[in-house]
Amino acid sequence: MDSPPAHHLARRVEEACLNGWPALREVVFDGWLIRLADGHTRRTNSVNLLSPGAQPLDRKVRYCEGIYSAQGLPTIFCIPSTADPALGRLLDERGYDPPEDESCVLFMDLAQTRPQPVTGVLLEAGLPGESWLAGLARLHGQNDHAQRTHRKILENLAIPAVFAAVSLDDGSPGALAYGAVHDGIVCVNSVVTHPDFRRQGLARKAVAAVLSWAQELRGATGACLSVVAENASARSLYASMGFTREMYRYHYRRRSEPT
Repeated sequence: MDSPPAHHLARRVEEACLNGWPALREVVFDGWLIRLADGHTRRTNSVNLLSPGAQPLDRKVRYCEGIYSAQGLPTIFCIPSTADPALGRLLDERGYDPPEDESCVLFMDLAQTRPQPVTGVLLEAGLPGESWLAGLARLHGQNDHAQRTHRKILENLAIPAVFAAVSLDDGSPGALAYGAVHDGIVCVNSVVTHPDFRRQGLARKAVAAVLSWAQELRGATGACLSVVAENASARSLYASMGFTREMYRYHYRRRSEPT
């Protein structure tokens, strides 16, 4: 069977990324998805460009700015590498900050590269347990507001998900990850390792366990994740696991001042 066209696969991956890390509220306007989650993470508090639409760019940008201003939040655009350059020029004119954190969306074909079996990983399907959430808060240094919002985001998942934890000898979390499956693709998120135990294979085990669960129990045929382009160590890890296809890139543009 022929592989699906690249643009079709890219759209499926984009959907998996959006559904695998949901916002708390959303507004759709002329092909743009305005995501809101109390300011917790740029991914869930930014404008995503799903399709070109028909409205003038200036009107659409001003509309988005009004939504975020009403919430007391900065306006942030998630700009994919396929975006119309005219949008970038318009954001420059409107005083947006320079691009932040160019990131790569990577894809892994699970039919070509099967996940390696691992042991010693605790998996929780559906929703994360209190121990997983507490471990994530510690490893990310989250304050109370961030913890509450992160919990609400994960409780908002509407697709099958699994949460993986690799514990240290004292029972504390060494590495965490979770994955959510949409349309045969598992999106891997929240990969984090205890800073004192990096480069010891803990994150690899957590991610591999997520991939195995998705393939064996949910019939996933592909996997995707996002990584900052300049994070060479993370990209090397993911490439060694089979995430060798770059689907697209994106960066953020932020306007910090109220509109």
